[in-house]
Amino acid sequence: MEKIAFYGKGGIGKSTIATCASLLLARMGKRVLHVGCDPKHDSSLVLVRDPAHFKTVMDKVFADEEVDREDLVMEGIEGIDCVEAGGPEAGRGCGGRAVSRAFEVFEDIALVDERYDAVVYDVLGDVVCGGFAAPMRRSAGSKVCIVLSEELMAAYAANRIASAVREFADNGVVLAGLVVNLRNNRADLLPIRRLADQLQAPVLGVLPRDPLVCEAELYRKTIVDYAPDSPVALGVHGVVERVLALDRAACTPPKPLPEAHVRMIMRGYAVGEAELPPPRERPVSTITEWSRLD
Repeated sequence: MEKIAFYGKGGIGKSTIATCASLLLARMGKRVLHVGCDPKHDSSLVLVRDPAHFKTVMDKVFADEEVDREDLVMEGIEGIDCVEAGGPEAGRGCGGRAVSRAFEVFEDIALVDERYDAVVYDVLGDVVCGGFAAPMRRSAGSKVCIVLSEELMAAYAANRIASAVREFADNGVVLAGLVVNLRNNRADLLPIRRLADQLQAPVLGVLPRDPLVCEAELYRKTIVDYAPDSPVALGVHGVVERVLALDRAACTPPKPLPEAHVRMIMRGYAVGEAELPPPRERPVSTITEWSRLD
């Protein structure tokens, strides 16, 4: 059974990539379970057949109801089974604890069993608490894909996720690599290459920013369904093929950096090298046009 977990900071594009991965795996003839591990419980929205009857694990837990498999699994398109961990209402309770509790329920009902060929986890991955590491801690043998952009905060999150992968290496968790989801299609990718080299993680693919992704979500579709020949759809297909072909035995634990070094690497400095200050001249923006709400 293939277990693939997509981690990354909030809003980085994990759900877009994870749902595409689930759909592509299903089209390869695999029986797929898609597990959303975000308290916002929005990962499966583009996959479930009937969003009017959307349900989460924590809805049942908070209602103090007995839970069985049929209560949790939602029928998705192309034979995909969908499950959402869910979480507390905004401002109440701990989202990380909710995800961890959901995995306890998964174990109680033996959710992940031999009926599936592949399980895809979509995980909020700033990894600031152990709850969001539940897929690593409780799902032995997962291949972790870290989604990041060219932005510094995404690099910080990627470094922390790499630390979690190293922490749970004894559980058979491996770092499959990095998936770069660009914010700016003209971004300099050398900083990410330097970060990948330091983490000793391959870059699985670079996905461009495309308005078609947002358009597809408005119609409750994945980009591989809505625009299968688009660069993003083709890029995700390449990522999935590389992860499936990954030889787990060839994977070595990542080497996360001290957090103080992440910014240095992204700026292009060697660790320990003296940093130069920013230029004296006031930076001038090159932006001349943007969308406005009048």
